Amino acid sequence: MDSLVFDADTIIGRLNKAKFQSAWILSNAYWFGSPLTPIENEYEAVRKQNDWTAEQVARYPGRLSAFMSVNPLKPYALEEIQRCADTKRFTGLKLHFANSKVNLFDKAQVVQLQKVFAQADKNHLVMLIHFRSGKQWDGAANARVFLDKLLPFAKTTPVVVAHMAGWGGYDKTTDAALERFAEYFQLKNDYTKNLYLEVSAVLPIDSAGNTNPGKSKSAWYPAAALNKRIQEIGTQHILFGTDWPMIDIDLYIEVLNKTLGATVVQQILNNQVTGF
Repeated sequence: MDSLVFDADTIIGRLNKAKFQSAWILSNAYWFGSPLTPIENEYEAVRKQNDWTAEQVARYPGRLSAFMSVNPLKPYALEEIQRCADTKRFTGLKLHFANSKVNLFDKAQVVQLQKVFAQADKNHLVMLIHFRSGKQWDGAANARVFLDKLLPFAKTTPVVVAHMAGWGGYDKTTDAALERFAEYFQLKNDYTKNLYLEVSAVLPIDSAGNTNPGKSKSAWYPAAALNKRIQEIGTQHILFGTDWPMIDIDLYIEVLNKTLGATVVQQILNNQVTGF
C-alpha cells in the first residue's frame, strides 16, 4: 500500500470485490533507504512508513497481515527489523534487492544479508523477497548464491521469492534463475519445504502473444518455459500474487487462466503459507 493513495479500506474493498478473504500488505519503507531516492531523516521515514502499515492492518485483524520493509544493507536494518518484530504487529519482512542495490557477489553484503535472514527466522517472520536486482544480471549465478549462502540462514521461516525469481515479465534471464530454483527443489532438503515462489507481475509476458510452445527447438516461448518451471518446482510451492495496484485481482486471474490453465491456477490459489 502507498500511504499517499491507498489505505486499509481500499484494500478490503478490492478483496471483497474479488471474493478474497485475506491479503499480505507490504510496507514501502525500503524506498526511503534506497540509493535511488535519498532523503533527509531517512530512518525516521522508514519507521513512520512501517508503523503506518501496521496501523492500517490492525483495522482488519484476521483479513490483513502486515509486512515491514527495510533496505537490508543499511546500518539500522537489524535494529528496525527487531523493533517491528517486538511490536508483534507484523507477519513478515519484505526485501527488495533491486531497489536496495544488493550485489550477491559482494562478500560483505552477503554476510549482512545472512544476519537479516537469521533475524527474520529468530522472530518467526515470513520473508518476501524481490530477488532480481538488475537488467544485466546472471540469473543462474545469483540463484546459486541465494540458495547456498542465504537460504540456510532462514532455517525454519518461510521464504517467498517474488515474481517467479524475476522482476516482472518473464525473460531468459529470469528463466535461468528459476531453473536453478527448480533444480534445488529436487533436493527435497530441510529448506525446500519452506521455500515458495509467487506469480505477481509475471504476466503478460510476451507482447507478441506467444503463449504456446512452437515446433522450433530454438524458439523462445516464455509462457511455455514458465509452465515447464512451475511443473518442475511443483504447484504446491507457488503462491498467488498480483503486485496490486499495478493490476487488479480479477483481471490478473483471467490472465493467469489463459496462460497457465485454470487447473494450475486454481491449485495456486488454494496454496497458502500456514502457521504465521
